[in-house]
Amino acid sequence: MDALADNINFLINKYQKAEFKNFSINEIQMDCDWTLKSKENYFYFLQKLKSISDKEISATLRLYPYKYTDNMGVPPVDKVMLMCYNLLNPLENLSKNSILDLEELKSYLINVQPYPKHVDIALPIYSWAQVYHNEIFSAILYTDNKQLMPIIKEEKPLWYSVTQDKVIDDTYLRIGDKIKYENIDAAKIKEAIVLLKKYIHFNKNTTVTLFHLDEDQFNKFTNEELTTFYTDFTK
Repeated sequence: MDALADNINFLINKYQKAEFKNFSINEIQMDCDWTLKSKENYFYFLQKLKSISDKEISATLRLYPYKYTDNMGVPPVDKVMLMCYNLLNPLENLSKNSILDLEELKSYLINVQPYPKHVDIALPIYSWAQVYHNEIFSAILYTDNKQLMPIIKEEKPLWYSVTQDKVIDDTYLRIGDKIKYENIDAAKIKEAIVLLKKYIHFNKNTTVTLFHLDEDQFNKFTNEELTTFYTDFTK
């Protein structure tokens, strides 16, 4: 863990000097879904990185360790970023939007003590299409629905069938294939914000991140909608 922390710190400094020499880096965020088995090593690594980097250290936080701190522990960082997406296994919850299901989100927020670290928030703005060929999952497409909608027809909520053969992002879609298209719109994000504000205290220092940084995904929303995703947390 010592060597890993040293190497990461070295590479961050090297990359900054090469690509962003006019910018200062004040925070390093580690993105890792730790387990009970890896917790001790990961937490030691975070402490080591903090001691040698002289920077704020933050960590991504899934909803399970957010709620169950007794088992999963609290990472030794300055703050955490709560990842409010990918709440369900998409292959096991065929009738729900696995990116952001509000009932599932609520289940991790209720009856929880205030988290002992500053909490920032990451919300999803992406969509994806799960492709099933002969009823067997075969691929995920991170695609704009403009490519999909002309060649699919809705069968039931979330589910579509392919009506003509087409290749999208190197994936061959065949007539009769099934598509589970999961999308996040502005209304659902606003509902999630209301829910989060009900159970978590936020202040003007809260960072709100929209995942992920992709022009096509951002273009699904108006400038006003994108602005309110941030400002709604402080109202």
